Amino acid sequence: MVHEISAIAASPGIAIAPLRHLRLAGEFVPRYGIEDDELDAECERFRVACTKAAEALERLKEKLGEAAESVLGIYDAHIALVTDPRLQSDVEAGIRKEKINAEAALQAVVTGYEQIFRRIDSVTVRERAADVRDVGRQITGMLLQRAQGNDGDDGLDFILAVDEFLPSDLGKVDTKHVRGIVMGEGGRYSHGAILAKSLGIPCVVGLEHELAKLPAGGTVILDAERGRLLVDPDRETIERYEERIEESTAAEQRIFEVRLSQSVTIDGTPVTLLANIEGTRELDALEPGMFKGVGLFRTEFAFMERLMFPSEEEQFELYSKIVESMGGRNVTFRTLDIGGDKPLQYFRTPVERNPVLGWRGIRLTLQWRDIFYTQMRALIRASSKGPVSILLPMVTTLGEVRQAREILDKIVGDLRSDGVDVGSELFFGVMIEVPSFAMMIDEVCDLVDFISVGSNDLAQYLLAVDRDNPRVAGMYDPFHPGVLRFLAQIVERTTVRDVPCSLCGEIAGESEFVPLLLGMGWRRLSMTPVFLPRVKLALRSVTIDDCVDLWTEVRAMGDAESVRDRVRNFVRTTNGAREKA
Repeated sequence: MVHEISAIAASPGIAIAPLRHLRLAGEFVPRYGIEDDELDAECERFRVACTKAAEALERLKEKLGEAAESVLGIYDAHIALVTDPRLQSDVEAGIRKEKINAEAALQAVVTGYEQIFRRIDSVTVRERAADVRDVGRQITGMLLQRAQGNDGDDGLDFILAVDEFLPSDLGKVDTKHVRGIVMGEGGRYSHGAILAKSLGIPCVVGLEHELAKLPAGGTVILDAERGRLLVDPDRETIERYEERIEESTAAEQRIFEVRLSQSVTIDGTPVTLLANIEGTRELDALEPGMFKGVGLFRTEFAFMERLMFPSEEEQFELYSKIVESMGGRNVTFRTLDIGGDKPLQYFRTPVERNPVLGWRGIRLTLQWRDIFYTQMRALIRASSKGPVSILLPMVTTLGEVRQAREILDKIVGDLRSDGVDVGSELFFGVMIEVPSFAMMIDEVCDLVDFISVGSNDLAQYLLAVDRDNPRVAGMYDPFHPGVLRFLAQIVERTTVRDVPCSLCGEIAGESEFVPLLLGMGWRRLSMTPVFLPRVKLALRSVTIDDCVDLWTEVRAMGDAESVRDRVRNFVRTTNGAREKA
């Protein structure tokens, strides 16, 4: 009898293959004494191992090829850690003080670093603990001259089951035979999830203790579209999923064909598709015909990669490069959204019981005016290179909007008085993430040029569910009627007020949501670049009248499952009609 396990979908797709466990934890690390006259040589052995580990990481980067900046940045961060003078100094100090071998000294330092990171209640900082652990494993492997195994040398396809898929594991498995990845730890934004998505491998995370119970060698179905793992499936279930895989494969060619086409519905209604990006490399990899502009540039990632706050000139150069590369298309820059799960290592914020609902976003930057002023000046100056929209994150009150607007207007005035060029297309907007702020949408429209709705956080707050908590993540369901009705109210009000409003986040990039969103009235969608072609195909497969009829029907439904079934039936029917045509 098929056994179904719920998980967190991290990288989309479906896979059917035998399960193979990759056991990486608990590797033996030797400990032995070092004589005084051998301490220098032992420190040198450690330094050589660090150099070799950095070279191995560079080779893994090459293996990924033209991946997104967020993916390659993982390896850059590991290389920086491997070559970090502080890490090397701490380990060498341990070798000399304890008079022990490099492997044992390294293990002690890594354990200490991990304990510090794990005490901080932040998803991103806890991810740094995994970075440190992985780097420690890599250097230890070089010290012990362990050859990298390659799981999958038998040439058979498999679904990989592992506690956490770390960046160095890319060199330990033959990825061309990995059909899916099942992780016990991590969230949908963990490094393992990001790597899986970049490789196009379906992945689910958060199985925790269930992982060890999975039978090795047995066939499983990984449904990373809906966050399910089916163990011991019967023939009928396998055949049903094989049909879904065939449908998906056939759609991929069609998706590729339409990627540069106009984003219009069958009846000619235009829909603006925008890209959410984190850095210049990610933007360079995009084909211009795929999108109309940048709906969200997350500026905090440029801050997180540094050891200190970037200066105004450094920020101006970065923002200008982005704007110039867009050739006249608008770029929406979200102002610094640190705090919560995105701390800066060089800027200490108080430890909070619930940081996601704490001192973050505009709440933080309005109190640290020097940080806010510096970034605003750089962004306003960059508007001389092309259209720029400035977006405020985590806004809760109208007072915050007014304060930020006053700062913007003062800086514009000061720059012009000093003879500094300010662009004519400079726009000011807010991100709607807080439900109470969304209920004041009419007043908000009087103060801004545009609005962006952060669907991820908004849905999370509406449902009172932490998406990255495996115990309740299954309750996070954007198909919940309350979430859908809330989104409909926002677009209805902004349309009446004639204020441009875009939907940003996972909902905007989910092709199944396209008919619903169009039926509600959404005409601007901003998403992770990988989803742009799929969403474009979805909207080119429907008419607005059909979408309005679908939303009218769904709006009266009272549970998420009924909504989901109706929408998926609509999508299947639409896809079938398109294929016949």
